Amino acid sequence: MLKQTTLLAACASFAALLGGCATQQPAPVIAGNSGMQTVPSAPVYNPYGATPYNAAPAANDAPYVPPVQTAPVYTPPAYVPPSAPAVSGTYVPSYAPVDINAATHIIVRGDTVYNISKRYHISQDDFRAWNGMTDNTLSIGQIVKVKPAGYAAPKTAAVESRPAVPAAVQTPVKPAAQPPVQSAPQPVAPAAENKAVPAPAPAPALQSPAASPSGTRSVGGIVWQRPTQGKVVADFGGNNKGVDIAGNAGQPVLAAADGKVVYAGSGLRGYGNLIIVQHNSSFLTAYGHNQKLLVGEGQQVKRGQQVALMGNTDASRTQLHFEVRQNGKPVNPNSYIAF
Repeated sequence: MLKQTTLLAACASFAALLGGCATQQPAPVIAGNSGMQTVPSAPVYNPYGATPYNAAPAANDAPYVPPVQTAPVYTPPAYVPPSAPAVSGTYVPSYAPVDINAATHIIVRGDTVYNISKRYHISQDDFRAWNGMTDNTLSIGQIVKVKPAGYAAPKTAAVESRPAVPAAVQTPVKPAAQPPVQSAPQPVAPAAENKAVPAPAPAPALQSPAASPSGTRSVGGIVWQRPTQGKVVADFGGNNKGVDIAGNAGQPVLAAADGKVVYAGSGLRGYGNLIIVQHNSSFLTAYGHNQKLLVGEGQQVKRGQQVALMGNTDASRTQLHFEVRQNGKPVNPNSYIAF
């Protein structure tokens, strides 16, 4: 009985196996050149619903090239060095005459701590200390101290500097202003007065004032001439640093040599309306007590050119105070000009 049951079960299982094989579809056949129809393959399942990635590159694919930059590239402007300040001319130091006994000084063009100290015979350190200066900066028109605090000018020096001009004036010059005494006094002079000095004075003073002074002399590489007509009434020496020439108000004052005007004004005590002409690096001339100045600072002048009108500013009489200075020191004008 048991064997019979086992045999029946085995037969049933074998029959079921044969039935499954009869119902299965045959495998598709793919023919190369046989002309048989190709069976399409089933679609590939894609869980994301998108077209499957194709690893093969497209025909129009090309390497990435970044776009060309269209914005302008910044270029810094070219460096332009600042232009140098305009230079009016070569620096010319000021050697304007000064009053050695003065307590203050007015700064003019060309003044420096060095040449001020040199002209007043003081040290540069003292000059800076008296004026509270930390450097050598000076301004035109500035009033600076050239003596220590509490300094008082010697009375004797002040008195001597004044009489130096009047003392030479005396009586001889007054006849010069009297035209009627032209020819008459000349023969009478020897008889009327034993001193022949007063008589010659009127003759030169009465010559035409507008005429250019005659006579030139070449000294130190410069051609010199008289700055005006008239008699020298006070010569160089002592307190007089130049010569004083008597004349009439408004009489022409001429440049004694070619040069450049480095000072024109009235800021120097004792000189009145003053003109200073620089002739070269060593020589200058000064023309003081003028009635009117006809040239300005920085102007070039020629020998014999009129620069002022004679007057009596800061003086007791009409006269020209004339100085020649070499390297800032007064020298005798008679060594350069035939008076």
